[in-house]
Amino acid sequence: MKVVVLTSNINEARVPNRIAEFRKRGYQLEVYCYCRDPERPFLKEEGVLYHVLGEVGRGASSYFKRLFAEFKDVRKVIRQYKGQDVVFYLINNDMALLYYMIGGRQPFIYEEADLRHTYFSSGILRRAFEYIDKRIIKRSLLTVFVSKGFATYHYGDGKIPDNITYIFNKLNPSVMDLPYERIRIPDVNHLKMGFVGSIRLYDSLYNFAKVFCDAFPNHEFHFYGNVVDSKFYELKSLANCIFHGPFSNPSDLPGIYSEIDILLSTYDIRFDNVRYAEPNKIYESIFFEVPIIVSSGTYLAERVSDLGIGYSVDAMDDAEVKRLVSMLTREDLLQKTANAHSIAKKECVIDNDDFFGILEGRLKTIKKV
Repeated sequence: MKVVVLTSNINEARVPNRIAEFRKRGYQLEVYCYCRDPERPFLKEEGVLYHVLGEVGRGASSYFKRLFAEFKDVRKVIRQYKGQDVVFYLINNDMALLYYMIGGRQPFIYEEADLRHTYFSSGILRRAFEYIDKRIIKRSLLTVFVSKGFATYHYGDGKIPDNITYIFNKLNPSVMDLPYERIRIPDVNHLKMGFVGSIRLYDSLYNFAKVFCDAFPNHEFHFYGNVVDSKFYELKSLANCIFHGPFSNPSDLPGIYSEIDILLSTYDIRFDNVRYAEPNKIYESIFFEVPIIVSSGTYLAERVSDLGIGYSVDAMDDAEVKRLVSMLTREDLLQKTANAHSIAKKECVIDNDDFFGILEGRLKTIKKV
């Protein structure tokens, strides 16, 4: 059965990974996509036909404009395959929402990587979109969550539908072929903390880095990645805040993580999406054996605590940030590293045999009908 992929962000690392997995397992694919960053080429899988539908903007304010802009394109694609023996793979909630609104009839898989509606300021809109989101999940052949926290958000302690499965934001398997050994011994009098990824305006990230650099001039903060929000450049005036620019994932990761003592991954908990998400940074922290600091009061904080690989903090509380940094000891940092080392590397890389086993069972059911 042919799989037709619809995605609003082909530049997101997990999307090419997902396409590669389907192709590796022998599925016939055709991809219809939008670009978020047209200047950054995306990885194309050999044997897959790609159709770039256009470019879309970023940010919460552009969400509804984006839906309107995408509507005609998505409707055209759905009509093109009407009556054909295909399954749609809808990556991100805007694609799933449009498919639902247009009335697509073919079976579909919905991959929800963000609780997008939780960013709406209107409570009425949040509740309405949550209702629709759960309707989409119910109608799907399978729904994929990238965090078990999403199931908690949608269903609380209630019964989770049996068509829900999980694909976590793990590392590309090629990282296993890169040489890496954690030999760095932290010097608590001169710590190097790092943020690795797209540098966009999360108040908690900005505030932590500013307080850290101001209060601890003997330590250093390192930003690795493309700066999306120029506000972060204000931190360049601080002598101990260093920006390294874009990097290649995963080839540059071993070099980056060999240079830092602690990974920072604090996001703004005023949004429910952040409270329930499981970013890929937890898997980078484990794989490269670097202790991680995350926002308290989140599903991610619970995971970090259970695994004993890092710390949680209210990054908007200056006193708490200072208290955490002041209490860090060489022994405790090494223990966090040891805890990460005890987790098998293969647990951190993409391997979704379980998902594809479930999918094949569902597809057989469709064929029988």
